[in-house]
Amino acid sequence: MTKLWRRAMRMSGLLVLLVSVDPGIAQTVQNGKPCIAFSPESDSPTNVLARDPLQAAVMLSGDFDFYSSRHEGCWSVHVISLPVKSAKGKQVGYAVSHTITDPREIEVGHALTFGPDQDIFLQAMRKATADAIRNIRLSLPASRIPDAADTAIDARR
Repeated sequence: MTKLWRRAMRMSGLLVLLVSVDPGIAQTVQNGKPCIAFSPESDSPTNVLARDPLQAAVMLSGDFDFYSSRHEGCWSVHVISLPVKSAKGKQVGYAVSHTITDPREIEVGHALTFGPDQDIFLQAMRKATADAIRNIRLSLPASRIPDAADTAIDARR
């Protein structure tokens, strides 16, 4: 009887958890994989230099889908990049700003990266991907990420 009671309580707890998960976050998990979308926030031609490094970084893990433009239900990496010029008009590098938002458009991360050449886009998008993935994993329901207590209980059975 005790075993049956525990099982019923666990199932009801899981049901409450599933019902209470935000629909925006649940949508990303429902399709099997959470997704990350590239979202340029200006008309700067340098924004294109960020898209491919972001896609490569996102796809490297294999746990996430990537979209090259805004996509409903996805986490977004909003990018603004510009060439940096000296007072005399000589190009001295690039500035890349990225903001991470969750599927509800709530900002969860931001960084500003400067560099002398186009390699800075690779560095900035790796940083953006790591930030997005960390936040996605933190937002997953506890039922998908076992903690030490869950593992210890399962090991005793």
